[in-house]
Amino acid sequence: MPEFDSAYRVLRRRGEPDLRSLQSYRQQGGYSALERALHDQTPEQVIQLVSEARLRGRGGAGRLTGEKWRIVRRQQESPKYVICNAYDADPRSWAARSLLERNPHQIIEGILLAAYAVGATEAYLMTRSLFREGIEAVQQALNEALEAGLVGRSILGTTFHCTINVVGFDIGFIGGEETVQIAVIKGRRGMPEQRPPYPAVYGLWDKPTAINSLETLANVPLIVRDGPEAFRRLGSETTPGTKVLTIYDAVPDAEPRVVEVPFGSSLREILRHAGLNHPDSELRAVVVGGAEGGALPVSLLDLPFDFDPLEEAGAIVGSGVIELLPAQTCMVAWAMERTRYLSNESCGKCVPCRIGVKRMTGILEGVISDLGVRSDLDLLDELAGYVPDGSLCGFGIQAPNAYKTARRYWPEHFQMHIEEQQCPTGTCVPVRSHRFVTKHVLP
Repeated sequence: MPEFDSAYRVLRRRGEPDLRSLQSYRQQGGYSALERALHDQTPEQVIQLVSEARLRGRGGAGRLTGEKWRIVRRQQESPKYVICNAYDADPRSWAARSLLERNPHQIIEGILLAAYAVGATEAYLMTRSLFREGIEAVQQALNEALEAGLVGRSILGTTFHCTINVVGFDIGFIGGEETVQIAVIKGRRGMPEQRPPYPAVYGLWDKPTAINSLETLANVPLIVRDGPEAFRRLGSETTPGTKVLTIYDAVPDAEPRVVEVPFGSSLREILRHAGLNHPDSELRAVVVGGAEGGALPVSLLDLPFDFDPLEEAGAIVGSGVIELLPAQTCMVAWAMERTRYLSNESCGKCVPCRIGVKRMTGILEGVISDLGVRSDLDLLDELAGYVPDGSLCGFGIQAPNAYKTARRYWPEHFQMHIEEQQCPTGTCVPVRSHRFVTKHVLP
């Protein structure tokens, strides 16, 4: 059984010592990692520590943080920038807002360590403008840090300078994409850009830029302070450390549960840790990865929560949202509703994403309305491969996951709708009631 009680490294649970003030944070060892780095370590040594810890990005892609920082550090162009992605693209995720509200100084320390490591003197914290309490907590923490000489010029009496700007904006799901955030800082329309070149080489103001999620950066002070070996004690061999998750019960309108768990924990263990102990017979599926995640059958609840096993099963780490679907769920209807949501959230820049996801939604609407034909499934399969291949960003790459996993694990639901014109659970409400048939009459 994973050590869940000791897994809370970045998320402060309610009832634990409040670390929102500078005084309480420093009493718990806060900013000691920054002091050690500035006085005793070179930027290259900090990057080496992060590399030895094998810290992978918590924003969804899972790339090694040390490798990204090393690329930025090696660039000759200056100035360089750091962007902390605290946006939480999936609106149902509580990870970013919980970290901002409960542990703002650890995020600030992580940003400063990243800036020192890559050679940046200016950083941006990008978050949703709706996270008002989180923004207020970070602003207050920044004011305290500025007065204490931890932010700004000559930090801790050294030659290291760094300012941190907090930017609140809200442009929907696509706001969590890294090149979109660069465009927002520039005052441009928030739409993804072609890569390569990657932001590590050609980022903000065309300069090298390190972009990391706030959860990734919140882990950096722990690595620098306690060492890579201590960091690797929790987690899996391929992904050391922990992940902040938002878990939704199958009960309608249930309050989300925010937990921090070691990577490699099984989905069943995670659900039990969150206080969810439903019998398998009461569940249809567990959706892992949030809005763009995939649905897995209860037979896979013993699957480890890690990047590679989830990807092989059709799900993703994604936003860290896990949700339970009750046994009466029709997976065709679920895939249709999820695909419809994503079609509305597409920024529209890429034709395959803009048109393809909407077309998938329309076909699925016809299927649950008992108007589907066998060829619809062939077209859906084709679109599910076409959309990712023609999309610039991860949004389009992951958008078909709902359909692909529903089709993979519950083919009988599609078969009943198309061949028998019946919903397997009797819960589907037709979206369409007829087809238009055009007859061409020759003159």
